Amino acid sequence: MAGQETDLSNEGSRRNGWSLPLHLLQLGGWLAVLYFMFIYFTTMVPALPAHWQPAAYIVNGLMALAIMVTMVTATTINPADPAVLGKMVKTVGRLDRSKHPHAILNQHCYLCQVNVGPKSKHCRACNKCIAEFDHHCKWLNNCVGGRNYK
Repeated sequence: MAGQETDLSNEGSRRNGWSLPLHLLQLGGWLAVLYFMFIYFTTMVPALPAHWQPAAYIVNGLMALAIMVTMVTATTINPADPAVLGKMVKTVGRLDRSKHPHAILNQHCYLCQVNVGPKSKHCRACNKCIAEFDHHCKWLNNCVGGRNYK
């Protein structure tokens, strides 16, 4: 029965959104963005009057580029707490609630075994403490926190 449980500590913590395994929503999101960009630039823009096409390619091409850069940046950034980034941290496993009711007490994470900032939270999906944790985004396969919030 113990073999059926997923133990995140054996997998280690995720470095960023490109760490395997990728989430299905992440793959679906990337495929949808690329598909609709392909359809737009190969079908819809050529159907416009010839004098509108350069503006459509330039304006929408810049917007598409901005979307791609934003997605890649937010997926690539490691949003971990500075204490976790500064130390090679290997989590000790799952939280034992008989010893500690929460992963972080008094700004010390018992799973990462480091002192963290006041707004840090331990993400179960990434298996590490995230500075200014907001949520774990399945579309980016990465946590949204202080380092990639903007």
